[in-house]
Amino acid sequence: MSGPAPHPAGCTRARTSWVSAVPVPKRRRRQGVSIVLPTERADGSVGIRVAVADDEETVVDVLRSLIGSDPTLRFVGAANDAEGAIDVAVRERPDVMLVDVRMPGGGGLRAVREITKRCPPTKVVALSAHEDSNTVIRMISAGARAYVRKAESTEKILRTIHRAVDEPWSAPPAPHLTLISPPLSVSDERAPRVARAILDGEITAEFDPIVDLGTGRTIGFDVRPRVATLPHRSYDSWLADAEATDLLLDFELGAFRAATRALREIPPELFLEFEVSPATVRTARFRRAINRSIADRIVLGFSPLVLADDLTPAEVNLGETLATLRERGVRVSARDIGPGLPSLRQLLSISPEFARLDHTLTRSVSDSFSNHAIVASATACAAEVGAKVIAADVASDDQLEELLGLGVGMIQGPIVSDPLTVTELGGKPPTWMPTRFKPHDPDTESRE
Repeated sequence: MSGPAPHPAGCTRARTSWVSAVPVPKRRRRQGVSIVLPTERADGSVGIRVAVADDEETVVDVLRSLIGSDPTLRFVGAANDAEGAIDVAVRERPDVMLVDVRMPGGGGLRAVREITKRCPPTKVVALSAHEDSNTVIRMISAGARAYVRKAESTEKILRTIHRAVDEPWSAPPAPHLTLISPPLSVSDERAPRVARAILDGEITAEFDPIVDLGTGRTIGFDVRPRVATLPHRSYDSWLADAEATDLLLDFELGAFRAATRALREIPPELFLEFEVSPATVRTARFRRAINRSIADRIVLGFSPLVLADDLTPAEVNLGETLATLRERGVRVSARDIGPGLPSLRQLLSISPEFARLDHTLTRSVSDSFSNHAIVASATACAAEVGAKVIAADVASDDQLEELLGLGVGMIQGPIVSDPLTVTELGGKPPTWMPTRFKPHDPDTESRE
């Protein structure tokens, strides 16, 4: 067995020691191409033919060894730049090609464009690092089938290769090894669809006015992101696809930027409430998007977490992240408050400035005793933590009267206005300025 490979700059010692423990086939180089002639397997099978393009030789060696460890895969070639990647793809016609995002000769973007054009059957999987997010999205839009960030578990990398050609994969009974850092995507048609929505500016937003019943005036807007594609799909469906393809951060960032364009159209004292996932709000990229010039006009909304035994405290508690954002002026909303422990824990764990009732409670508050009781209880709990209650989807005077009696101070829904576009927000006179709501004084009503 050969001695350890040289320790390249930027590589961890753990990575080098793993590589040095695996025999590496001899290679000959030509114009940035490393050609390996594989040995045919004993049963005569060929399996999925896989090639690799990465300018870091250690990464290529590790991937070569990993591919060789799976009897259903066959390593057919490697390259260390974009031109070499194209040459290998044209010559070897691999079923799957792992392509580094950043390589000499034009990078992974050039490689994926040429490979998908000249070798349509070859499925490209982008190899990326954390900072390569924008390029990864462009690679997926250009034709890459999936991507995996460097330093992922071997099982997930092998699973991605198999999924790229729609072939199921089962983990072999082998020790768990770690390759090169977070999770890889499900490789199907969802990834390019989500990437196109981000790149093409198809993520837009509508804005639902929120009225303070104490003053009768609009105090902010609930952001309702949507994707302008046909056939129409719900935003929740898009979020699910973005999460499954590991594009959730970029997708929610796109929606947030579309929403904040409205800040130019509305008075500075009005806020925008934007629902965001805990995973996204913890990232530095999202927090940087909330600069100090807009922070005091942003309310971040969080739906209750379904607490499971296997969730770590860091996954449940947003306290540290929210404390940093609150120092800038950001406020917080607990959304979809209703019956059950998750809602109560949500109120206690994030100490929100606003508590938004689940819309199913609002719809039946005037004709369901149980929902009436739940709203009363939720309002009391919100008051205990200092949160103002917002009722969404209020559509009738009966609902409004019932909510007023329960101490709800803010509403939105058809009784106020339909959701508005950015263009409508800038209309003259403002279409979101309500005319039917007079200031509500509970003390006066009680005296009457």
